[in-house]
Amino acid sequence: MTVRLGDVTFSDWISLECESGFTDTFIFDIDALNGLPPFRYRPLLQRLVAELDKKRPGASLWIRVTSPGEWYVMEVKRSMARGLSIPYVVTSKDKTPDYGSFSFGPRLFSPALPRPPKMDDEFSHFSREELKCLQVLTRNRKGSLEEIASLVGLPETITLDVLQGLQKKKKVKFKLGEVIEKDKSKPKKMDPYWMWHPTRKGLSVALRSWGASSGVDFSKAKELNPHLIGTPHRTTSRRWPAWLRFAYPHAEIWTGWSETKLPGIAFYPDALAWGRIQGYETLFWLEVGDDHKKRTFIEAVTRKRLKTSIKFSRKTGVRLVYAQLSPDWVQDAASWSFTNLPPGTAIVKGNSKKFGNLSLAEWHD
Repeated sequence: MTVRLGDVTFSDWISLECESGFTDTFIFDIDALNGLPPFRYRPLLQRLVAELDKKRPGASLWIRVTSPGEWYVMEVKRSMARGLSIPYVVTSKDKTPDYGSFSFGPRLFSPALPRPPKMDDEFSHFSREELKCLQVLTRNRKGSLEEIASLVGLPETITLDVLQGLQKKKKVKFKLGEVIEKDKSKPKKMDPYWMWHPTRKGLSVALRSWGASSGVDFSKAKELNPHLIGTPHRTTSRRWPAWLRFAYPHAEIWTGWSETKLPGIAFYPDALAWGRIQGYETLFWLEVGDDHKKRTFIEAVTRKRLKTSIKFSRKTGVRLVYAQLSPDWVQDAASWSFTNLPPGTAIVKGNSKKFGNLSLAEWHD
């Protein structure tokens, strides 16, 4: 039940009973499969917390995460490591926190404070499939059917039906748009093909579903380097989850994100997917191309990328599959960097022009 406090909203509210009183706890729900990486929420939560601090002194925050695995929950927790100005706790959806679980002791009230007013959440009238399509399009700005289906995790036929339904509701539009130029001084030109775009109303639904109140900036949630949209490189990156599902039909590929910054590291992958393979919760780090670079540079940069990806995956204890999709000669040049791998790491290779082409994932243990 969405509740309002001043100009911001929260997923729900609860008064947790403790020995000497009741908390005033606002709930912020996160779904791991809603198209956003786990480390993108902190700026939004800081803005919401500022409003709580001002309008409801003594309030606390419960960040409640629905997730098929543990990595996403742990990354949300890690992204909050610098703390918030009010007591907060991060748990999975099925766990109710106690007083000692919060970052510091919440203020207790007796009697309990009244529940904040509820309001229409704007997104509960949409199916889960509709929301996921809107969320992917809002983060990626626009995209082809195959790209959206890959990131949503649905077959292309079902995704098309959902998008056509959203178009009737005027939440998306299939059209030929303008290229998003990196250099704004260049003359405008059109995209190479028609794509699906969210409308202003569609954007609003997606933002509300992420917990971003009206008027709260959440632009940092968007995919990086939008000037590359429509290129073969970006299409391959966006199709990474579908590529993995095709290559490893017995694996669970829960979700993925193209072009996203990772906290605390300089390098970021062309795409990052998350799931379970051979019984292990795993991150699937993708690098595409490099065929325009010299062999010596490929070897050096691959070594740095691999080191970075291993460091990132180890922070939350999941296994790593590092993938190189490129022509054969690039794979050969990169392979010189694949040495002294730690346990729980696998290297896979594939031809970027052959969808679903990937070698077997064999762990180094």
